[in-house]
Amino acid sequence: MKHYKIKIVNPVRFFIFILITVFFITFAGFSLLSAGQAEASAPVRYAKVVIQENDTLWNIASSYNPERSDIRELVHEIYDFNNIDANNLQPGDIVYVPVY
Repeated sequence: MKHYKIKIVNPVRFFIFILITVFFITFAGFSLLSAGQAEASAPVRYAKVVIQENDTLWNIASSYNPERSDIRELVHEIYDFNNIDANNLQPGDIVYVPVY
């Protein structure tokens, strides 16, 4: 078996080639890893809900997403998205609920 000696003619070009290759491999890896996470966490749409007498965010959240494992997370998302306080909800107020 013959051993070939590899000679780097231009070290600057070789370094740039290695740098670009590592950048693209890293970028491709992060893109593939984060693509599934972004789709899984993105809401499909927001439902517009008009608050009725005796409505609570807990009841609204459970009726729009009954299969959700932890309803507390959805209630927190409703608080954050609508920038509301549950103690100040009045009949006729409009709340947007993420529907997954």
